[in-house]
Amino acid sequence: MGFFKKDDIQEKEVQVTNETKIENLEIDKRISKKKNLSLFDVDTIQYVIKNFPSMSIEIQSGLSNLASILENTIDHIEDKSNEIIKKDRDFKLSKAYRDTSIAIYSVVENINEYVKWMQDEYEKNIQSDEESICKIRKDLVEIKKEASIDKEKQELKNTLINEEAIEIYKDFSLKEPKAIKLDDNIIDVEDWDDLLVKTAEVLTKQYKKNKNINKTMKSIKPVEKKSPQNSFRDTVIDMLTEYKINFDEFKVIVK
Repeated sequence: MGFFKKDDIQEKEVQVTNETKIENLEIDKRISKKKNLSLFDVDTIQYVIKNFPSMSIEIQSGLSNLASILENTIDHIEDKSNEIIKKDRDFKLSKAYRDTSIAIYSVVENINEYVKWMQDEYEKNIQSDEESICKIRKDLVEIKKEASIDKEKQELKNTLINEEAIEIYKDFSLKEPKAIKLDDNIIDVEDWDDLLVKTAEVLTKQYKKNKNINKTMKSIKPVEKKSPQNSFRDTVIDMLTEYKINFDEFKVIVK
């Protein structure tokens, strides 16, 4: 009997070990592939449901048909299993048939669960789309409403432009204001109180710098006549004086 060298033995052991590892790796790959075997990727089907809802219905129908075929297959196998027991008393083969039926039924249950999941996802997607459509419609209503308001304001402004306006220094006894004019500003008002408020707003927002400019105002004397309306007028004149705006530049459209 001959003897192997130590190196030869180690080399053969390494070769056998590597072959075993490769073989085990291939087995693991097959087992993993079998475990991960699935009809559809969930993310893929969700994408189909969201972007191609009509085709997702077709897929659900196809899966339901497949489940029905598998149910018929179970019935067929069960018939064959009973026939084998009656004729040949082959209980071992009959058990194999029944085990196969049980395995197929497990697949049927998985398919039914998958179809139910698809139906739930489809309904959620439809609900989400309906909510989006409702929001878009609501936004469009608001846009149209705002556009209508802007149009009405513009029409009112155009109307007011063509109406005769009275300079603020004149007599306003027994007159009620409808709008004020100052440069490019045409602002509608409800009454004299509202006129004071809106005059203050436009002066503080657009003419704030006027307070610090060196400007000589025109010498215009307001009409002297006592009346409640002229008292409001005088308050406006005081504000115009503070912001150095000539009295003939501020006009009132009356009703």
